[in-house]
Amino acid sequence: MTRALINPERCLACEVCEVERVCAFHAVIREARIDKPWIDFLRCSGCLKCKPVCRGQAMSYVVQPCTGGRRMSW
Repeated sequence: MTRALINPERCLACEVCEVERVCAFHAVIREARIDKPWIDFLRCSGCLKCKPVCRGQAMSYVVQPCTGGRRMSW
């Protein structure tokens, strides 16, 4: 399973976050407009549509192999 990941060191904390705007699963979370966002792994589908729109190029991804069990170990 692939999930998006935001590198906080590269994030520009844009007032209008394009990553947040394009996420159809509402997986990008921010407490306030001035805060840096983070990804809710339970909502993220791993589509990575967010990766090319980030102005700070802060998007990357992590891959968690599926072990065939019933629970994800995120």
